[in-house]
Amino acid sequence: MQPSEETIQFEEGKPCPVKIEGHGGGLSISPNGDMLLLAAIPSPTEQKIQSWGGKWRAKLVAESEFPSIPIFAIDGDDWILEAPCNPKQLEEEAPGYLEALYAKEEVKMAAMLVDSDANIIKKIAYVPLDEMFIERLVMSWNPFKVGDQYNKIFTPEEFASKVGEIFKMRNSKLLWTSSW
Repeated sequence: MQPSEETIQFEEGKPCPVKIEGHGGGLSISPNGDMLLLAAIPSPTEQKIQSWGGKWRAKLVAESEFPSIPIFAIDGDDWILEAPCNPKQLEEEAPGYLEALYAKEEVKMAAMLVDSDANIIKKIAYVPLDEMFIERLVMSWNPFKVGDQYNKIFTPEEFASKVGEIFKMRNSKLLWTSSW
């Protein structure tokens, strides 16, 4: 390790070392297949903080040619968190992440709840993810597919625009209940 390199560490009660823009969930996957969810919530209540450590369920929102969007129900169906992520952009940032993710025996996502007003990590949870969820995510996000009229590859701008359209048409509850 070079002296100028730093290891990023996440610790409850400490500032979040990664800049989070906006609110909601942001999902990333490292080149070795580790999943990280950063959720920025303004002044989360004690109930939300406790819920973060509760039972999680994961689904995928599928939209024809669009890559599936991971969506999570946190400690029941009252708190739904979407985590749109552009697979093409992820592949550029972390080449080979899908193969590494798919090769894992057991996938646990590190989920950080960050108070976006104070940039403080309020709660860290390690969420086990179902094998079927990972398999479907990998199939939908295949970065090696050739873009055509049936399975497009999206630039970051096209991706952001399409996500905006999807969330304009349906709210979180509807997306959750219509997902698989």
